[in-house]
Amino acid sequence: MAELRIPCVGAILTDGERILLIKRGHEPEAGRWSLPGGRIEPGETDQQALVREVLEETGLEVTAGPLVGAVDRPAPGGRVLAIRDYAAAVTGGTLAAGDDADDARWFSMRELHRLPLSTGLLEALNDWGVAGLAPSRALVAEATRRAGIVWLTVPGAGRAYPAWHLWRDPPGAAYLVTGPGEQPLPGLAGAARVAVTVPSKESGGALVTWTAEVSRIEPGSPEWDEVIGLLAAARLNAELSPDAVYRLSPQPSDGGTGPRPIGGFRGVAPPD
Repeated sequence: MAELRIPCVGAILTDGERILLIKRGHEPEAGRWSLPGGRIEPGETDQQALVREVLEETGLEVTAGPLVGAVDRPAPGGRVLAIRDYAAAVTGGTLAAGDDADDARWFSMRELHRLPLSTGLLEALNDWGVAGLAPSRALVAEATRRAGIVWLTVPGAGRAYPAWHLWRDPPGAAYLVTGPGEQPLPGLAGAARVAVTVPSKESGGALVTWTAEVSRIEPGSPEWDEVIGLLAAARLNAELSPDAVYRLSPQPSDGGTGPRPIGGFRGVAPPD
């Protein structure tokens, strides 16, 4: 007899270096911390189910992002929960546990090792790069150079924004423009660092996330002169605001060998 597979979704919600988890109120694995999510109702898409489940369990309104990974978990009666976990971004609401969740909290990635997590959750997050090691500088450069669009997450903003960019090597950094008449990137001007998430052919069509130091390029500086013509030509704008150009440089880790993770994703399939 073929096993009964129950389609489910989970949401990977990050805020800077934190991740949102719910404490399960019912079996299976009652009392353990897991990703918000649940079963897909008849007629729902994965994205619709994710939005509904997160709202019911956490009180937060979200939008669904790319697929991060998929796992099978056993359920009572010989059934199997076929779970597809997606990146997601908060767009509204107030955090409050509801439905079958006893609690809902943000945890730092470092705290995950001491929590009673649902079976296989930490291993999956590590395998998918959510809580694992940061990518190498070579992978960051290759992935970002090839991508037309990256996603920027400002710590505390609760959501990511798409951004066109231009990679230059040297110095090994991404340049972009924002401001009036350009792509809106709220919070970038006041941020010291952001998470940059980018699709990478070098990791098998996966997503790579790296931490970037944010610097505004001073108009009239040698660096400005080097990049402004290329940026203006690519954006097809006759003029750019003097405050519009920023450099995103990979932030070194404590050992100086690569950028630090900031709660993003790598080793996952990008959306179609």
